[in-house]
Amino acid sequence: MGKTVPCSVCGATATVHLTQIVQGQITKVHLCEGCAEKGGAGDPAVFQLAGVLSQTEVPPTLACSACGMNDADFRKKGRLGCPSCWTALLPALEPLLGKIQCGVHHLGRSPSGVTYSPEQAKMRLDAARREMDEAVQSEDYESAARLRDLIRNLEGQIV
Repeated sequence: MGKTVPCSVCGATATVHLTQIVQGQITKVHLCEGCAEKGGAGDPAVFQLAGVLSQTEVPPTLACSACGMNDADFRKKGRLGCPSCWTALLPALEPLLGKIQCGVHHLGRSPSGVTYSPEQAKMRLDAARREMDEAVQSEDYESAARLRDLIRNLEGQIV
């Protein structure tokens, strides 16, 4: 069971937890049932805003010519329809990818025997060097050795 959180107003055990994000600033308020009722949090109209916001549709601006998926469909489903969607919906995907990973280009593992273009090799080389530095800092010498070998391989491809 989780740890109990005190009410932000009276110090009793909080059962209502509200989070507000305004211009990137996160504010959390924890209320007991009594303080929540006094503040109107028990009023169903307070919580109808979330339903209204989820019904607001943003018109699609991009569409995949191969499968017909558009950026509005992607926002609803959280999945792409086909490999062509990556190219067609890239402007909508880039901000999201920038938030959840180091960049918008794939830098992960590839099947053995794959050669990279010079640009891809340079990006992967930079990422591998950062990963190796992190592995050395955390004293994960096995990973550091594997990354060292990968770096040598990539350096051989950038000629």
